[in-house]
Amino acid sequence: METKRTLLAVVLSMAVLVLFQYFFAPPPPKKGEPPAKPSAQETQPSAPEVRTPTQVPAATDTAPAALPAAPAKVETRVLENRDLRVVISSLGAAIRGVELKGYLDKGEKGGRPVSLLTSPSGLDRVGLVRLAGRNQPGETVFRVVDATDRRVVLAWEGGNGLRVVQTYELPPEGFALNVRVDVENLGTAPLSDRLAWTMVRDFTAATKDKMSRYNFHGPAYLKDGEYEELKLKKLEDGVTAAGRIGWAAFVDGYFLVAALPREGQVQELRVGRFQGRENVAVAELRFPATDIPPGGSVRQELRVFAGPKLREALAPLGSDLTKVVHYGFFHPVAVPLLWFLKAIYRVTGNYGVAIIVLTVLVKLIFWPLSAKSYRSMQKMKEIQPKLQRIKEKCGDDKERLNREMMQLYKTHKVNPMGGCLPMLVQIPVFFALYRVLLGSIELRHAPFFWWIQDLSAKDPYYITPLLMGATMFLQQKLTPATGANEGQMKMMMYGMPVVFTFLFLNFPSGLVLYWLVNNVLSVAQQAWMMRETRKPAPA
Repeated sequence: METKRTLLAVVLSMAVLVLFQYFFAPPPPKKGEPPAKPSAQETQPSAPEVRTPTQVPAATDTAPAALPAAPAKVETRVLENRDLRVVISSLGAAIRGVELKGYLDKGEKGGRPVSLLTSPSGLDRVGLVRLAGRNQPGETVFRVVDATDRRVVLAWEGGNGLRVVQTYELPPEGFALNVRVDVENLGTAPLSDRLAWTMVRDFTAATKDKMSRYNFHGPAYLKDGEYEELKLKKLEDGVTAAGRIGWAAFVDGYFLVAALPREGQVQELRVGRFQGRENVAVAELRFPATDIPPGGSVRQELRVFAGPKLREALAPLGSDLTKVVHYGFFHPVAVPLLWFLKAIYRVTGNYGVAIIVLTVLVKLIFWPLSAKSYRSMQKMKEIQPKLQRIKEKCGDDKERLNREMMQLYKTHKVNPMGGCLPMLVQIPVFFALYRVLLGSIELRHAPFFWWIQDLSAKDPYYITPLLMGATMFLQQKLTPATGANEGQMKMMMYGMPVVFTFLFLNFPSGLVLYWLVNNVLSVAQQAWMMRETRKPAPA
């Protein structure tokens, strides 16, 4: 009885987690083969001299060129390298659009490059400079001072001799831009101000996408080395993070846009709703206040990453940006599992086959524990009649009942928890694989065979979910029953496969494939164990 209660609790806990994931968890998009990763050298800012935020260089060190005399007008410039196409607007000197050349929005023919920062509302932008004092560019129109295919310089001039110059540079390849912001004092009196670098992202479309519910979408940041995610519904009152800010990012399923200041430059981050809109987030990296004497300037430097949540692409940027690829509570278990999955893929060339091979390997590793669990449950089934007689004999005498039950377990060498403990050991691996297969960009648009051409999308004909439900039912039927709580066990036997089948209808087919193969292997193991236990003992 105790064993079945524990088993029921474990299964129901799994069901609750899956139900929670289905109805409340975040989003996914889709995959193409990633381009070669950028080198560490190419992703570093190209400024010839590293300055701390409070250093004041001479004005001639940072003035890129004289400003055009013509009135400012809104212009756009396109920076392009092997992996990115970036649209820079002179309105606020901000990035207004990014195309990822190596990733398509659809797996089938006719797909277009994935676009970031292009929400229908037109609110998305990254790089809007804001000054906390009365001299503030905000969404002022900058002038395009200089522009090439991979570099653009924009400038704005306010009152009191204040000038802000923002420079974007794109390396020949990779997903990161180098950004330099120079605040100059061309006047005769000292200036004191605080610069903030702002990002805005509209997540409305992601919240309406059914497939997007599976992965996180929203603001994330690194503070004092710890990764934090913020759900959109928690932004109403705003969140201020004070400490060593490594980076701030907008995560959207398989992709992200992140701003990485130099180490130690930023000690405060403010995240909230943009103009009170529910699904529009704004993040502001706030640099320390700076005094700029006449003829002086101050420089801040950042890098902007716009690309896939792929550890190989994120790692060269440093700043622990790889922490944005996060798999929840069981992340330490999920990372090595993903590494093994990718290693198998390099041999098989097919992620569907890699999932099957990995599932078989995991099942083989836990085979002894599963066998022990089955034998323990079988023994519990055999002593059920004796347990029932003890309960009838002891009545309401709990102390005597427990004493005689323990003696019975000892006599027959049965551990009442033996059927559940091996299962509990496997739970971290189970859920880690669950998160890996649910949210890894490696499976985006990855084909398996025949009708499954995208392991990150649902099975279009629901064949694998139905097979999964059938194998789950068969597995439940082969599980030894103790005779206790028969009504509950029947409900679990017939109800759980139905519930899981319903939930898995719209799950990514890669996850369903894993669960299906795991069920088939479990059924095979249980059938083999049943045959072994029925063999007559040797004379």
